[in-house]
Amino acid sequence: MVAATLRLPEKAPKDIVLVYKYTGSTIPLETAKEMSLEIDGTKVDCPNSICKYLAGQAHHELLGSNKDEQAQVEEWLTYATSGLRTVAKKDVIAALEKKLDAHLSQNTFFVANRLTLVDLVIFGILHAYTKNMKVTACPNVMRWFDLIQNLVVREHKLTEDFSIVEMNLDDVPEPVIAAPAKKDDKKRGAATKEDAKAAPAKEAAKADVAAKGDKKDGKKKEKKEKKEKKPAAAPAPESDQPVVSRLDIRVGYIRNCRKHEGADSLYVEEIDLGDGEGVYRTIVSGLVRWYPLEEMQNRWVLCLTNLKPASMRGIKSEGMVLCATAPDGSKVELLAPVDTSKVKPGDRVFFEGMEGEPEKILPPKKKYWETVQPDFKTKDDCIACFGDKPFLIRTQSGETVQARAPTVQGGSIK
Repeated sequence: MVAATLRLPEKAPKDIVLVYKYTGSTIPLETAKEMSLEIDGTKVDCPNSICKYLAGQAHHELLGSNKDEQAQVEEWLTYATSGLRTVAKKDVIAALEKKLDAHLSQNTFFVANRLTLVDLVIFGILHAYTKNMKVTACPNVMRWFDLIQNLVVREHKLTEDFSIVEMNLDDVPEPVIAAPAKKDDKKRGAATKEDAKAAPAKEAAKADVAAKGDKKDGKKKEKKEKKEKKPAAAPAPESDQPVVSRLDIRVGYIRNCRKHEGADSLYVEEIDLGDGEGVYRTIVSGLVRWYPLEEMQNRWVLCLTNLKPASMRGIKSEGMVLCATAPDGSKVELLAPVDTSKVKPGDRVFFEGMEGEPEKILPPKKKYWETVQPDFKTKDDCIACFGDKPFLIRTQSGETVQARAPTVQGGSIK
Protein backbone atom coordinates (compact mmCIF):
# COMPACT_ATOMS: atom_id res chain seq x y z
CA MET A 1 0.00 0.00 0.00
CA VAL A 2 1.29 3.44 -0.95
CA ALA A 3 1.98 5.71 2.04
CA ALA A 4 1.07 9.35 1.42
CA THR A 5 0.76 12.51 3.52
CA LEU A 6 -0.51 15.91 2.43
CA ARG A 7 0.99 18.92 4.19
CA LEU A 8 -0.62 22.34 3.83
CA PRO A 9 0.03 25.73 5.44
CA GLU A 10 -2.70 27.36 7.53
CA LYS A 11 -3.64 29.57 4.58
CA ALA A 12 -3.68 26.70 2.12
CA PRO A 13 -4.38 27.18 -1.62
CA LYS A 14 -8.14 27.05 -2.01
CA ASP A 15 -8.03 24.87 -5.13
CA ILE A 16 -6.12 22.09 -3.35
CA VAL A 17 -8.46 22.29 -0.35
CA LEU A 18 -11.47 21.98 -2.68
CA VAL A 19 -10.05 18.99 -4.55
CA TYR A 20 -9.07 17.28 -1.27
CA LYS A 21 -12.53 17.70 0.26
CA TYR A 22 -14.59 17.11 -2.88
CA THR A 23 -12.83 13.81 -3.61
CA GLY A 24 -13.25 12.71 0.00
CA SER A 25 -9.54 11.90 0.16
CA THR A 26 -8.42 9.70 3.05
CA ILE A 27 -4.78 10.83 2.77
CA PRO A 28 -3.65 12.17 6.18
CA LEU A 29 -3.57 15.97 6.29
CA GLU A 30 -0.97 17.84 8.34
CA THR A 31 -0.27 21.54 8.92
CA ALA A 32 3.14 22.73 7.77
CA LYS A 33 4.89 25.91 6.66
CA GLU A 34 5.12 24.75 3.05
CA MET A 35 2.76 22.79 0.83
CA SER A 36 3.81 19.29 -0.20
CA LEU A 37 2.52 15.80 -0.86
CA GLU A 38 4.82 13.04 0.30
CA ILE A 39 4.35 9.72 -1.47
CA ASP A 40 6.50 6.83 -0.23
CA GLY A 41 9.21 9.28 0.79
CA THR A 42 9.07 11.32 -2.43
CA LYS A 43 8.01 14.96 -2.09
CA VAL A 44 5.71 16.63 -4.63
CA ASP A 45 5.16 20.38 -4.34
CA CYS A 46 3.58 21.25 -7.70
CA PRO A 47 -0.11 22.22 -7.13
CA ASN A 48 -1.26 20.56 -10.35
CA SER A 49 0.54 17.32 -9.55
CA ILE A 50 -0.97 17.27 -6.07
CA CYS A 51 -4.47 17.87 -7.43
CA LYS A 52 -4.10 15.18 -10.10
CA TYR A 53 -2.87 12.66 -7.53
CA LEU A 54 -5.84 13.40 -5.23
CA ALA A 55 -8.32 13.10 -8.11
CA GLY A 56 -6.71 9.93 -9.43
CA GLN A 57 -7.14 8.07 -6.14
CA ALA A 58 -10.89 7.62 -6.46
CA HIS A 59 -12.27 9.94 -9.15
CA HIS A 60 -10.51 9.05 -12.40
CA GLU A 61 -13.29 10.67 -14.44
CA LEU A 62 -12.13 14.08 -13.16
CA LEU A 63 -8.93 13.63 -15.19
CA GLY A 64 -10.79 12.97 -18.47
CA SER A 65 -12.48 9.84 -19.79
CA ASN A 66 -10.35 9.60 -22.96
CA LYS A 67 -7.04 10.83 -24.38
CA ASP A 68 -8.57 13.94 -25.92
CA GLU A 69 -10.20 15.01 -22.65
CA GLN A 70 -7.05 14.20 -20.69
CA ALA A 71 -5.02 16.42 -23.03
CA GLN A 72 -7.50 19.27 -22.55
CA VAL A 73 -7.37 18.84 -18.76
CA GLU A 74 -3.56 19.06 -18.87
CA GLU A 75 -3.69 22.14 -21.07
CA TRP A 76 -6.11 23.99 -18.79
CA LEU A 77 -4.23 23.01 -15.62
CA THR A 78 -1.05 24.40 -17.13
CA TYR A 79 -2.89 27.62 -17.93
CA ALA A 80 -4.28 27.75 -14.36
CA THR A 81 -0.70 28.03 -13.11
CA SER A 82 0.72 30.36 -15.74
CA GLY A 83 -2.35 32.52 -16.25
CA LEU A 84 -4.04 32.58 -12.83
CA ARG A 85 -1.94 31.32 -9.91
CA THR A 86 1.30 33.20 -10.62
CA VAL A 87 0.12 36.49 -12.14
CA ALA A 88 -0.93 39.88 -10.80
CA LYS A 89 -4.52 40.56 -9.79
CA LYS A 90 -5.15 42.77 -12.83
CA ASP A 91 -4.07 39.93 -15.14
CA VAL A 92 -6.47 37.51 -13.44
CA ILE A 93 -9.32 39.98 -13.93
CA ALA A 94 -8.32 40.45 -17.57
CA ALA A 95 -8.36 36.65 -18.03
CA LEU A 96 -11.81 36.48 -16.41
CA GLU A 97 -13.24 39.03 -18.83
CA LYS A 98 -11.55 37.72 -21.96
CA LYS A 99 -10.14 34.20 -22.23
CA LEU A 100 -12.29 32.44 -19.62
CA ASP A 101 -15.52 34.24 -20.49
CA ALA A 102 -15.02 33.61 -24.22
CA HIS A 103 -14.42 29.89 -23.63
CA LEU A 104 -17.44 29.50 -21.35
CA SER A 105 -19.71 31.33 -23.80
CA GLN A 106 -19.74 28.07 -25.78
CA ASN A 107 -19.20 25.53 -22.97
CA THR A 108 -21.01 24.64 -19.76
CA PHE A 109 -17.84 23.25 -18.19
CA PHE A 110 -14.20 23.77 -19.16
CA VAL A 111 -13.69 20.26 -20.60
CA ALA A 112 -16.28 17.91 -22.10
CA ASN A 113 -19.89 18.37 -20.98
CA ARG A 114 -19.28 17.49 -17.34
CA LEU A 115 -17.31 18.36 -14.24
CA THR A 116 -13.55 17.77 -14.38
CA LEU A 117 -10.53 18.65 -12.27
CA VAL A 118 -10.17 21.87 -14.27
CA ASP A 119 -13.49 23.21 -12.93
CA LEU A 120 -12.47 22.43 -9.34
CA VAL A 121 -9.02 24.01 -9.67
CA ILE A 122 -10.13 27.18 -11.45
CA PHE A 123 -13.11 27.62 -9.14
CA GLY A 124 -10.79 27.29 -6.13
CA ILE A 125 -8.44 29.91 -7.52
CA LEU A 126 -11.17 32.36 -8.53
CA HIS A 127 -13.04 32.13 -5.23
CA ALA A 128 -10.68 34.80 -3.88
CA TYR A 129 -11.62 37.15 -6.75
CA THR A 130 -15.41 37.12 -6.39
CA LYS A 131 -15.50 40.83 -5.45
CA ASN A 132 -13.89 41.59 -8.82
CA MET A 133 -16.24 39.38 -10.83
CA LYS A 134 -19.04 41.41 -12.38
CA VAL A 135 -21.97 39.96 -14.30
CA THR A 136 -21.73 42.74 -16.85
CA ALA A 137 -18.03 42.08 -17.51
CA CYS A 138 -17.91 38.27 -17.47
CA PRO A 139 -21.48 36.87 -17.56
CA ASN A 140 -20.45 33.42 -18.78
CA VAL A 141 -17.85 33.02 -16.03
CA MET A 142 -20.50 34.01 -13.48
CA ARG A 143 -22.98 31.44 -14.81
CA TRP A 144 -20.31 28.75 -14.62
CA PHE A 145 -19.23 29.90 -11.15
CA ASP A 146 -22.82 29.69 -9.89
CA LEU A 147 -23.17 26.20 -11.37
CA ILE A 148 -19.99 24.93 -9.66
CA GLN A 149 -20.81 26.47 -6.29
CA ASN A 150 -24.17 24.70 -6.34
CA LEU A 151 -23.01 21.42 -7.88
CA VAL A 152 -19.84 21.08 -5.81
CA VAL A 153 -19.90 23.36 -2.76
CA ARG A 154 -23.55 23.38 -1.76
CA GLU A 155 -24.32 19.77 -2.74
CA HIS A 156 -21.24 18.41 -0.93
CA LYS A 157 -21.71 20.65 2.12
CA LEU A 158 -18.44 22.55 1.71
CA THR A 159 -19.85 25.98 2.50
CA GLU A 160 -17.73 26.28 5.64
CA ASP A 161 -14.62 26.52 3.46
CA PHE A 162 -16.23 28.16 0.40
CA SER A 163 -18.92 30.73 1.12
CA ILE A 164 -21.77 30.83 -1.36
CA VAL A 165 -21.65 33.95 -3.51
CA GLU A 166 -25.10 35.43 -4.06
CA MET A 167 -25.57 36.65 -7.61
CA ASN A 168 -28.41 37.78 -9.81
CA LEU A 169 -27.79 36.44 -13.28
CA ASP A 170 -30.88 38.22 -14.55
CA ASP A 171 -28.82 41.44 -14.43
CA VAL A 172 -26.94 40.47 -17.59
CA PRO A 173 -27.70 43.38 -19.93
CA GLU A 174 -29.54 42.77 -23.17
CA PRO A 175 -27.81 43.86 -26.40
CA VAL A 176 -28.53 47.45 -27.35
CA ILE A 177 -30.48 47.69 -30.60
CA ALA A 178 -30.25 51.07 -32.26
CA ALA A 179 -33.58 52.63 -33.25
CA PRO A 180 -34.05 53.65 -36.92
CA ALA A 181 -32.78 57.19 -37.53
CA LYS A 182 -35.39 59.91 -37.98
CA LYS A 183 -34.99 62.97 -40.17
CA ASP A 184 -34.48 65.22 -37.15
CA ASP A 185 -31.90 62.74 -35.81
CA LYS A 186 -29.88 63.04 -38.99
CA LYS A 187 -29.74 66.83 -38.51
CA ARG A 188 -28.62 66.76 -34.91
CA GLY A 189 -26.80 63.36 -34.90
CA ALA A 190 -27.85 60.44 -32.62
CA ALA A 191 -25.50 59.12 -29.96
CA THR A 192 -24.62 55.44 -30.33
CA LYS A 193 -23.10 52.95 -27.92
CA GLU A 194 -19.65 53.47 -29.42
CA ASP A 195 -19.58 57.22 -29.05
CA ALA A 196 -21.44 57.34 -25.73
CA LYS A 197 -18.28 58.40 -23.93
CA ALA A 198 -17.86 61.30 -26.36
CA ALA A 199 -21.47 62.44 -25.96
CA PRO A 200 -20.77 65.23 -23.45
CA ALA A 201 -18.16 66.76 -25.77
CA LYS A 202 -20.51 66.51 -28.72
CA GLU A 203 -23.33 68.16 -26.76
CA ALA A 204 -20.99 70.98 -25.74
CA ALA A 205 -20.00 71.49 -29.37
CA LYS A 206 -23.66 71.55 -30.41
CA ALA A 207 -24.43 74.13 -27.74
CA ASP A 208 -21.52 76.27 -28.92
CA VAL A 209 -22.73 76.10 -32.53
CA ALA A 210 -26.25 76.91 -31.42
CA ALA A 211 -25.04 79.95 -29.44
CA LYS A 212 -23.17 81.27 -32.44
CA GLY A 213 -26.21 80.73 -34.60
CA ASP A 214 -28.31 82.71 -32.17
CA LYS A 215 -25.99 85.69 -32.44
CA LYS A 216 -26.16 85.63 -36.21
CA ASP A 217 -29.83 84.94 -36.64
CA GLY A 218 -31.05 86.66 -33.49
CA LYS A 219 -33.26 83.65 -32.95
CA LYS A 220 -33.35 81.30 -30.03
CA LYS A 221 -33.76 77.62 -30.57
CA GLU A 222 -35.96 75.66 -28.25
CA LYS A 223 -34.54 72.58 -26.63
CA LYS A 224 -36.42 69.45 -27.22
CA GLU A 225 -37.36 67.51 -24.16
CA LYS A 226 -35.83 64.09 -23.85
CA LYS A 227 -38.24 61.24 -24.08
CA GLU A 228 -38.58 59.28 -20.89
CA LYS A 229 -37.43 55.69 -21.10
CA LYS A 230 -40.13 53.13 -20.59
CA PRO A 231 -39.47 50.82 -17.66
CA ALA A 232 -38.30 47.36 -18.66
CA ALA A 233 -41.00 44.73 -18.75
CA ALA A 234 -41.06 42.41 -15.76
CA PRO A 235 -39.71 38.93 -16.55
CA ALA A 236 -42.29 36.23 -17.08
CA PRO A 237 -42.75 34.09 -13.98
CA GLU A 238 -41.10 30.66 -14.03
CA SER A 239 -43.70 27.91 -14.44
CA ASP A 240 -43.94 25.02 -12.01
CA GLN A 241 -43.30 22.49 -14.79
CA PRO A 242 -40.89 19.77 -13.59
CA VAL A 243 -37.38 20.58 -14.77
CA VAL A 244 -36.75 17.06 -16.10
CA SER A 245 -39.77 17.37 -18.41
CA ARG A 246 -38.06 20.26 -20.20
CA LEU A 247 -35.49 17.83 -21.59
CA ASP A 248 -36.28 16.33 -24.99
CA ILE A 249 -34.93 12.76 -24.73
CA ARG A 250 -35.76 10.63 -27.75
CA VAL A 251 -35.16 7.21 -29.20
CA GLY A 252 -32.61 7.38 -32.01
CA TYR A 253 -31.25 4.98 -34.59
CA ILE A 254 -27.68 5.39 -35.81
CA ARG A 255 -27.78 5.17 -39.62
CA ASN A 256 -24.08 5.83 -40.12
CA CYS A 257 -21.01 6.42 -38.00
CA ARG A 258 -17.47 7.45 -38.91
CA LYS A 259 -14.31 8.57 -37.16
CA HIS A 260 -13.87 12.33 -36.76
CA GLU A 261 -11.16 13.44 -39.17
CA GLY A 262 -9.77 15.96 -36.69
CA ALA A 263 -9.97 14.01 -33.41
CA ASP A 264 -8.96 10.40 -32.86
CA SER A 265 -11.23 10.01 -29.83
CA LEU A 266 -14.46 11.20 -31.50
CA TYR A 267 -17.13 9.53 -33.63
CA VAL A 268 -19.48 11.45 -35.93
CA GLU A 269 -22.91 9.79 -36.03
CA GLU A 270 -25.81 10.40 -38.37
CA ILE A 271 -28.87 9.60 -36.24
CA ASP A 272 -32.54 9.25 -37.18
CA LEU A 273 -34.47 11.01 -34.41
CA GLY A 274 -37.85 11.15 -36.07
CA ASP A 275 -37.37 14.63 -37.55
CA GLY A 276 -38.72 13.51 -40.94
CA GLU A 277 -38.20 10.97 -43.69
CA GLY A 278 -34.50 10.83 -44.53
CA VAL A 279 -33.66 13.66 -42.10
CA TYR A 280 -30.78 12.71 -39.78
CA ARG A 281 -29.00 14.71 -37.12
CA THR A 282 -25.24 14.92 -36.74
CA ILE A 283 -24.03 14.11 -33.23
CA VAL A 284 -20.38 13.96 -32.15
CA SER A 285 -19.48 11.58 -29.32
CA GLY A 286 -16.26 10.66 -27.51
CA LEU A 287 -16.86 6.91 -27.69
CA VAL A 288 -13.88 5.65 -29.71
CA ARG A 289 -12.27 4.28 -26.56
CA TRP A 290 -15.39 2.33 -25.64
CA TYR A 291 -16.85 1.03 -28.92
CA PRO A 292 -15.23 -0.23 -32.15
CA LEU A 293 -16.57 1.49 -35.25
CA GLU A 294 -18.52 -1.56 -36.47
CA GLU A 295 -20.53 -1.66 -33.23
CA MET A 296 -21.62 1.94 -33.73
CA GLN A 297 -23.43 1.17 -36.99
CA ASN A 298 -27.19 0.55 -37.17
CA ARG A 299 -27.94 0.52 -33.47
CA TRP A 300 -30.62 1.94 -31.20
CA VAL A 301 -29.70 4.72 -28.74
CA LEU A 302 -31.26 7.39 -26.54
CA CYS A 303 -30.37 11.02 -27.25
CA LEU A 304 -30.83 14.38 -25.57
CA THR A 305 -31.96 16.39 -28.57
CA ASN A 306 -32.62 19.95 -27.38
CA LEU A 307 -29.16 21.01 -26.27
CA LYS A 308 -27.85 24.12 -27.98
CA PRO A 309 -25.82 22.91 -31.03
CA ALA A 310 -22.09 23.11 -30.35
CA SER A 311 -18.99 22.81 -32.54
CA MET A 312 -16.86 19.75 -31.76
CA ARG A 313 -13.51 20.13 -33.49
CA GLY A 314 -15.08 21.83 -36.49
CA ILE A 315 -18.26 19.72 -36.74
CA LYS A 316 -21.55 20.98 -35.34
CA SER A 317 -23.07 18.47 -32.93
CA GLU A 318 -26.87 18.64 -32.64
CA GLY A 319 -27.42 16.61 -29.51
CA MET A 320 -25.88 14.05 -27.18
CA VAL A 321 -26.14 10.27 -27.01
CA LEU A 322 -26.79 9.14 -23.44
CA CYS A 323 -24.43 6.65 -21.83
CA ALA A 324 -24.07 4.98 -18.45
CA THR A 325 -20.65 5.20 -16.82
CA ALA A 326 -19.57 2.59 -14.27
CA PRO A 327 -18.88 3.98 -10.77
CA ASP A 328 -15.17 3.15 -11.12
CA GLY A 329 -14.98 4.59 -14.63
CA SER A 330 -14.07 1.21 -16.13
CA LYS A 331 -16.99 1.07 -18.59
CA VAL A 332 -19.11 3.45 -20.64
CA GLU A 333 -22.20 1.94 -22.31
CA LEU A 334 -24.86 3.36 -24.60
CA LEU A 335 -28.44 3.38 -23.31
CA ALA A 336 -31.08 1.74 -25.49
CA PRO A 337 -34.75 0.68 -25.28
CA VAL A 338 -35.31 -2.66 -23.56
CA ASP A 339 -37.48 -3.85 -26.47
CA THR A 340 -36.45 -2.25 -29.75
CA SER A 341 -39.19 -4.06 -31.71
CA LYS A 342 -41.81 -1.77 -30.17
CA VAL A 343 -40.17 1.63 -30.70
CA LYS A 344 -39.41 3.92 -33.60
CA PRO A 345 -36.99 6.87 -34.02
CA GLY A 346 -38.38 9.97 -32.34
CA ASP A 347 -40.35 8.23 -29.58
CA ARG A 348 -39.98 10.37 -26.48
CA VAL A 349 -38.90 9.49 -22.96
CA PHE A 350 -41.04 10.65 -20.06
CA PHE A 351 -41.14 10.16 -16.29
CA GLU A 352 -44.41 9.19 -14.65
CA GLY A 353 -46.02 12.09 -12.79
CA MET A 354 -43.45 14.57 -14.14
CA GLU A 355 -44.68 15.23 -17.65
CA GLY A 356 -44.60 18.50 -19.60
CA GLU A 357 -43.67 20.08 -22.92
CA PRO A 358 -39.91 20.01 -23.61
CA GLU A 359 -38.06 23.22 -24.46
CA LYS A 360 -37.20 23.73 -28.13
CA ILE A 361 -33.65 24.55 -27.07
CA LEU A 362 -32.47 24.29 -23.47
CA PRO A 363 -31.40 27.83 -22.41
CA PRO A 364 -27.82 27.49 -21.08
CA LYS A 365 -28.50 30.14 -18.46
CA LYS A 366 -31.23 28.03 -16.82
CA LYS A 367 -28.95 24.97 -16.34
CA TYR A 368 -31.83 22.51 -16.67
CA TRP A 369 -29.60 19.62 -17.77
CA GLU A 370 -26.99 20.29 -15.08
CA THR A 371 -29.74 20.40 -12.44
CA VAL A 372 -31.23 16.98 -13.16
CA GLN A 373 -28.23 15.04 -14.50
CA PRO A 374 -26.83 14.05 -11.06
CA ASP A 375 -30.08 12.11 -10.46
CA PHE A 376 -29.79 10.09 -13.69
CA LYS A 377 -28.57 6.62 -12.69
CA THR A 378 -28.80 2.97 -13.63
CA LYS A 379 -30.15 0.63 -10.95
CA ASP A 380 -28.87 -2.81 -9.99
CA ASP A 381 -30.85 -4.29 -12.91
CA CYS A 382 -29.20 -1.73 -15.29
CA ILE A 383 -32.54 0.06 -15.86
CA ALA A 384 -32.14 3.80 -16.50
CA CYS A 385 -33.88 6.00 -13.93
CA PHE A 386 -34.30 9.58 -12.80
CA GLY A 387 -34.22 9.19 -9.03
CA ASP A 388 -36.63 6.31 -8.46
CA LYS A 389 -38.57 6.86 -11.69
CA PRO A 390 -37.58 4.71 -14.70
CA PHE A 391 -37.10 6.15 -18.18
CA LEU A 392 -40.39 5.38 -19.97
CA ILE A 393 -40.67 5.48 -23.76
CA ARG A 394 -44.19 6.15 -25.04
CA THR A 395 -44.67 4.09 -28.20
CA GLN A 396 -47.12 4.62 -31.04
CA SER A 397 -49.38 1.88 -29.64
CA GLY A 398 -49.51 3.65 -26.28
CA GLU A 399 -47.48 0.96 -24.59
CA THR A 400 -44.45 2.06 -22.54
CA VAL A 401 -40.95 0.63 -22.86
CA GLN A 402 -38.09 1.12 -20.39
CA ALA A 403 -34.45 1.83 -21.23
CA ARG A 404 -31.29 0.22 -19.91
CA ALA A 405 -27.53 -0.15 -20.21
CA PRO A 406 -26.13 -3.57 -21.18
CA THR A 407 -24.19 -4.25 -17.95
CA VAL A 408 -23.48 -1.03 -15.97
CA GLN A 409 -25.09 -1.12 -12.53
CA GLY A 410 -25.34 1.95 -10.31
CA GLY A 411 -23.73 4.12 -12.96
CA SER A 412 -24.23 7.79 -13.74
CA ILE A 413 -25.97 8.73 -16.98
CA LYS A 414 -24.64 11.55 -19.15
